[in-house]
Order: sequence, then C-alpha cells, then structure tokens
Amino acid sequence: MAQNKKKEDNWFLPLILLILLAILIVLLFIIREFKQKPYVPASESKKTDISIPLPSEEKRQEKKFAEKKEAKKQQERKIFPLRGKPKVALIIDDVGWNREIIREIEKINQPFTLAILPKAQHSREIVESLKGNDTFDLLLHLPLEPAPPAQSFDKGLLTTGMKEEELLKDLKDDLDYYRPYIKGINNHMGSLFTTDREKMKIVLGEMKDRGLFFVDSMTSRKSCGYLMAKDMGIRTGKRDVFIDNESDHKYIEKQIWQLVDAARENGSAIGIGHARKDTVAVLKRIMPSLSKEVDIVPVSSLLE
Repeated sequence: MAQNKKKEDNWFLPLILLILLAILIVLLFIIREFKQKPYVPASESKKTDISIPLPSEEKRQEKKFAEKKEAKKQQERKIFPLRGKPKVALIIDDVGWNREIIREIEKINQPFTLAILPKAQHSREIVESLKGNDTFDLLLHLPLEPAPPAQSFDKGLLTTGMKEEELLKDLKDDLDYYRPYIKGINNHMGSLFTTDREKMKIVLGEMKDRGLFFVDSMTSRKSCGYLMAKDMGIRTGKRDVFIDNESDHKYIEKQIWQLVDAARENGSAIGIGHARKDTVAVLKRIMPSLSKEVDIVPVSSLLE
C-alpha cells in the first residue's frame, strides 16, 4: 500500500509542473500579442472619416494656423507711414559751443536737425551762418531743469520754481531772436521739468501760439511733454535712441545701428546725438553704409 502511494507521487509532481509550464507559455503568448496589437476602442475601430484629420495632420494644421496668426500680429505692429526705405531723423544737440564741429557736419551733407542752445557762446553766429542753408532743420535746444543730483549751468535755464510770468519772459527772450530761423523746440536736459504738467503746459502753450513743433528728448521716462503736445494739437515727436551717451566709437556705431533697427521695425525713428568730435567722426565714416539702409530726413518730416 505504501509502495502504491509512492508511485502516485512520482507521476503527480511532474504533471503539476507540466501544467504550470503550459500556463506560463500561454501567458507569455498573450502578453506578446497585447504588445503588438494595442487596444483600439470599438468606436475607433471603424473606418476613419477622411474629413477628420489624423492627430499628426491636426497638429500640423494648428501650427500653421498659429504661425499665420503671429505673422498677422507682426504685420499689424509694423506701421510704415512712408514709402521706400525706412526714415531716420538725426538730431544733433548742444550746437553753439564749437563752430568747427558745425563745419564738419556740413561736409557730411545730410539733412540732419541741429538743436541750438539759446545762449551758448557761438549760437547766434552759427545760426547766422546756417540761415541760408536749407539742408538742415534748426531747433531751439531749450534748457530745462534736470532732476537731482544732475545740474544744469546753462544760461536761460527754465526751472519748476519759476512763476508763469518769469517762465514766459525767459522763453520769449530766446524765441524772439531765433524764431525766424527755428522750426521747433526740443528739450536740453529737463528730466524734472518735463514731468511737471503745469509748467509744461505754459511752455507748450507758447510754442503753439508761435506755430512751433516740439520734440521730446525723453530724458525722463515720466516726461509728459510728448503726450501733452499731442493733446494740445501741437505737431510732435519723441526720441527713440540716444546714440552717444558714451564717447567710444564702437558704442556710437552700435547705437546708430540700433536706431536703424528701430526705423526698420516702425518705418521711421528719431535719434539724438551731440555736437562732439567722436560723434561726427563716426557719422562721417559710416554714412555711406548708413545711406544704403535708410533715408536721412529732417525731423519735421516725421512728426505726428
């Protein structure tokens, strides 16, 4: 009896192992088939309607639509008020201290805009020498009070502490002499004065009465001059780029090309430099290349 029991054990264990092996093989086969044939819901197993784009095609169409939308936005931002090449007006500030610099500027033979300090040493002499030259727009470079710690020692400086009568007296004194020759005014310094709406209204009111335009040098981001002039119906514009805050030639050239980039983007741009040897030297050197990229125009042709 014990012997028969032993014989049964001898064939039962291999049978169990064989069954387990068979189950394992079946499971491996099922797993393999599952990996090769991903599950597709019944609703998607039907033939795809050709009018509905596949996922990859849908993504391509969405990308194309987004690109068109962005291109349209870029085009709307680019307003080109003038035809042809982009227009650049270059204002040369602080004219009046150096007669030789003006002679060098005249040799460049471009329609720059010259901003004359009202009471600099050679201002009247320079204006007299230029009054028959139609190449340039002439502006009065009006000294206005800067914000501390900056200081201005220019004669004829208008300050926020002046009463209306005093402001108008000093302003009219400058304008009475230069008015036959100048077309407009831009501010010299003025980072404090141009943020004072009450004082700016007085100055701009006198400009309007005399038919002068105003270019805001934007010596302060808080300047209200440009927007006030527009509100008052005065032809106006504002500076886009200062080209020579440093005297280094490479810096000046870099700023000039930045001005060109601004003109390309918006159709036109206004830059401000100064009557200095380094600035004039760079302008003379790069003017042939610059003239191929933009038209240099008087600032009066770019006003709003």
